[in-house]
Amino acid sequence: MSQRTILSFILCLSSFFAASQNKWDLRRSVEYALANNISVKQQDVQARLAELTHYQSRFARLPSANIGTSLGLNTGRSIDRTTNQFTTESIFYTGLNFQTTVDLFNFFSKQNTIAGNKYQAEASIAAVEKVRNDIALNVAAAYLQALLAIEQVNISDVQVKQTLAQLSNTRKLVDAGSIPELNAAELEAQLARDSSTLITAQGNVTRAVLQMKALLNIDPGALFELETPAVERIPVEPISELQPELVYQLALTNLPQQKVNNLRLLSAQKFVQAARGAMYPSVSLSANLQTN
Repeated sequence: MSQRTILSFILCLSSFFAASQNKWDLRRSVEYALANNISVKQQDVQARLAELTHYQSRFARLPSANIGTSLGLNTGRSIDRTTNQFTTESIFYTGLNFQTTVDLFNFFSKQNTIAGNKYQAEASIAAVEKVRNDIALNVAAAYLQALLAIEQVNISDVQVKQTLAQLSNTRKLVDAGSIPELNAAELEAQLARDSSTLITAQGNVTRAVLQMKALLNIDPGALFELETPAVERIPVEPISELQPELVYQLALTNLPQQKVNNLRLLSAQKFVQAARGAMYPSVSLSANLQTN
């Protein structure tokens, strides 16, 4: 086998694999969107910020400590800061001080704030799952819409070909004098309508593909081809076997949206308790150490 033949075989094989990799089925589309969609990334950042806020409120229970220093120069008649005696000499002095404060009781304001931030962080984590579910649903809907648009193009193309065939036969009959010219004119008008429908369908495909690319966060100019699944491989559950009450209860129990709502309600209740606690006087202990 010559080198040219081997090279041609490799190029054909590479083109085949590239074409297969560029085809997007529903599973690949959803997985790619969940990993790269901007909304998912933004919500993940919000969840991490909420977790940091929770940690910050926990550390607020610790005593605060401040260390400071000062420098000064006294001239003329003044008090010596180290002996507390009057002096007329110029004195250059430096001072160090240490302060600490700890809350002894504040009507559970900080505890309720910590609990509220904890629920808020858990709600943000659940919100990530909600956004992921929404993105998966949107991708599935856009995928089906794109497949429908592609199928509409195929139907319109068949209709145009059928009209063309009818027009060709009618034109022959008109030339032979069997039927009037009006029949051919009507088919020409029908062909124009069918062609317009085909162009509109092709535009819908372009729009649907661009929507898919936006959801997947990929380059609009990138090669993108949808894989049409076989009809017999699509699982369809009979409507008669569905139990609406059971589906509704499962949704209330398992959907992230319900978890987000419940956690945010608990968080708001804790924040209200924290705000009420801040209305009352608090008891704290302070200490100050200073030297010159």
